[in-house]
Amino acid sequence: MRCCAAALLAAQAARASSSAYFHPAGAPPGPREETIPVVNIGPYIRWREAVDKYWPHDGDAPLPDECELIVKKWGDAFRACGFCQVLGHGVPDDVIAKARELGRAFFETTTAAARDACAGDGGRGYKGVGAVAVAASGVTADGASTIKRPPDYASEFVFLGDGDDAQLPVPGLNDALRDYFRACRRANECFLELTARALHLEPSTFAGDFEGESWLNRLRLAYYPSQAGKPPGTRQLRYGEHTDWQCFTIVAQDKQGLEVEVPCSAEAYAEAPEDRRGSRENSMFVPCTPVPGALTVNAGDQIQILTNGLFRSCVHRVANPDPSDATARLSLVLFTGPRPDARLAPLAALGPPKWAPTTSGDHVRAKIAAAAAE
Repeated sequence: MRCCAAALLAAQAARASSSAYFHPAGAPPGPREETIPVVNIGPYIRWREAVDKYWPHDGDAPLPDECELIVKKWGDAFRACGFCQVLGHGVPDDVIAKARELGRAFFETTTAAARDACAGDGGRGYKGVGAVAVAASGVTADGASTIKRPPDYASEFVFLGDGDDAQLPVPGLNDALRDYFRACRRANECFLELTARALHLEPSTFAGDFEGESWLNRLRLAYYPSQAGKPPGTRQLRYGEHTDWQCFTIVAQDKQGLEVEVPCSAEAYAEAPEDRRGSRENSMFVPCTPVPGALTVNAGDQIQILTNGLFRSCVHRVANPDPSDATARLSLVLFTGPRPDARLAPLAALGPPKWAPTTSGDHVRAKIAAAAAE
């Protein structure tokens, strides 16, 4: 399963030189990209179950051709844009639906006092609109580049699933969040294995650091209230431009709003309206439209660092709705991460390191502090 670092880096360079910017699989080069890759990993999950090789494992069973293709598509998506719409993920539809239904009830049927009573410390609990300005946390993995925006037009509840979360004032909500949290963490085991295979590493490469509980696994109920009659402030977004701070982020979207920054041609950049241009030159924001049955998965800073930049931690944001849209938006967002004391540095097999070592926990603590609204 292993290949030498030189061969891997040469292959990566060849891929990079073949296209100046992101295109959908199989599409001819063009001036812009309008879709996020869709990958159905269901056959891979069924193969794993059939050979009785539950994660972590480095079994000798050869991958069927269909699974090899899934590994390739997974790697291509995260090298190109860092985002993927994942079908066949194994998280039951009813688990997602229950967490969404009761989560929306928390924000829409409880009193402000009841929600405020669910505030917490250590990055958990409820925060109202105006408490976070995520663009200040950075649009690069090291946080060196930020964008000035007002606090985000969003409220949230962060659930850590460790038994110390607040008892929420909606019957059944704690259980529903726990079920979604656990199901997504199981799916993430497969995502990590696909990542290792796509990089020609042993399938269990990431297993040890992700075993057990970690406060870096954080489920965020992100609620974006209706903006009817309440136009956003100057440069205010529902959620500003940022990269995610942990490893893979797993999102159940209920409606359009998420936008992803992708490279584009100089011509497309010049033609794009100002509010569609990305945080970097020759980049632009494109919609990440929900796909029925799919979870949206993106690579965070720590995946980019661990893979030495081969997988991208992509800038994204939640745009304001059209003025005619008076509805609210809710996303179930699970940020996944290893143990807080896990060493965060590029894997040695992937070439000379581009980032200095730190720990996973220290990286996220710095980001949380930077994102707190002043």
